[in-house]
Amino acid sequence: MQQLTGVDASFLYMESPTTFGHVSSLIVYDPKDSDSAGYEATKALFAERLHLLDPMRRRLVHVPLDLDHPYWVEDPDLDLDFHIRQTAVAPPGTDEQLSELVSRIIARPLDRSRPLWELYVIHGLADGRIAQLTKIHHAAIDGVGGAQLLANILDLEPDAPPRPGVCPEPERIPTQEEMLLRGLASLATRPYKQGRLAVRMLRELPQIGKAFDWGNVAKAVPEPVAQLFGQGARREEDEPVEISHTGGLTRPSTRFNNKIGPHRRFAYTSVALERVKAVKSALGVTVNDVVLGMCAGALRSYLNKHGELPEESLRCLIPVSVRTDDEALSYGNRVSGMLAALATDVADPIERLHVIHAETLRAKESLGALPADLLTDVAEFAPPAIFARASRVMARTAIANRIDPPFNLIISNVPGPQFPLYAGGAEMLSYIPVSAVADTQGLNMTIMSYNGRCDFGLVACRDAVPDLWVLCHLLEDALAELEDVAGVR
Repeated sequence: MQQLTGVDASFLYMESPTTFGHVSSLIVYDPKDSDSAGYEATKALFAERLHLLDPMRRRLVHVPLDLDHPYWVEDPDLDLDFHIRQTAVAPPGTDEQLSELVSRIIARPLDRSRPLWELYVIHGLADGRIAQLTKIHHAAIDGVGGAQLLANILDLEPDAPPRPGVCPEPERIPTQEEMLLRGLASLATRPYKQGRLAVRMLRELPQIGKAFDWGNVAKAVPEPVAQLFGQGARREEDEPVEISHTGGLTRPSTRFNNKIGPHRRFAYTSVALERVKAVKSALGVTVNDVVLGMCAGALRSYLNKHGELPEESLRCLIPVSVRTDDEALSYGNRVSGMLAALATDVADPIERLHVIHAETLRAKESLGALPADLLTDVAEFAPPAIFARASRVMARTAIANRIDPPFNLIISNVPGPQFPLYAGGAEMLSYIPVSAVADTQGLNMTIMSYNGRCDFGLVACRDAVPDLWVLCHLLEDALAELEDVAGVR
């Protein structure tokens, strides 16, 4: 039996009738005129490799009265027929039809009495392709853990040998009385652990000031860009320059930043990684900067089309793994995040991209100023009962609308393998991330690079962004604009 960390458990506490804690992925396969990615073949593959798929064997056991975080146990009643399902889209099986099916599936919560995952084998796509949509709770994995899970399912060649093994013995589900005793024991040691954490945080306080020394970032960027931040060399007679991008922790309000409904929109697109790298090399930035620049350009155009472009820059949260080398093969969440402005208030695409570059430099310095384990361990000591009840109250009221988080949306860019992968002989053509949204964060843009492509998966509240495909197509326009100004098109 293994207890959830505070970060993992937080994804359970924050669920509501409109906010779901699961994340998903949509994989499209070419079965090569066989049923190698079909329903029966997929069940057989999972049965063979179940010993490698820890999060798919475990179910939750809760502590009475939320006295402590829940525990994972090896499920004695695991039923692959329940978790692996099949469905189809009607001909001609277009991207829009597939995305609508995905939108409906991801808007349904997972059954918490079973292991927290589902897999849908989807037939009916054009050219005989088969898609697989996997839903798994964020309490079980983060992005790196998801990549590890995928590595245990996929192979490097189509005729890979079997990887059989033995699963751990299923565990007896503990009684409520036993779990209550565990919770009471945890309460007895909590003050001591909290005291140790407080002392450690006090020791790290001097590092926080260094994290926000933006003057150091300004020295690394061209003077015109540095001036945009109110930094850089100044003459005594210069008027003070307003910090327009990084000043403070505020963000403008957009249609994405309200209470969300229970329904979703999903859209996706793909661009060649070679095109992104060409812009990166021509303009002296990183691949991640170009991806953020594409998102910023698309958001600017989309909001401008609706007459809703704020004068201030939109801000995003970029999830960052804080795993140590010892945790590289583990599951669960070891993730933090860094804030960055997207410079959507800057019309010139090159200037916008350099501002984004400077922003990510600053954000990385801020993130690196504190030890990685301290960033996540703070969550261990929020009293579970209070956390859970506070989350439910927020979900039932309009409190979320009056809270102003310092970012408009989440943008995550995950580098993947640049060679083909296979599942039971079927080649994986694309890996499209399908993330989650929450109150005041009604839009998520997640990107996965794989085998020479960048796959963009956009998820939004159905009411907030009914025309999500318009925003999705604007990503291509934003890349084309960057190619034009960089002279690589």
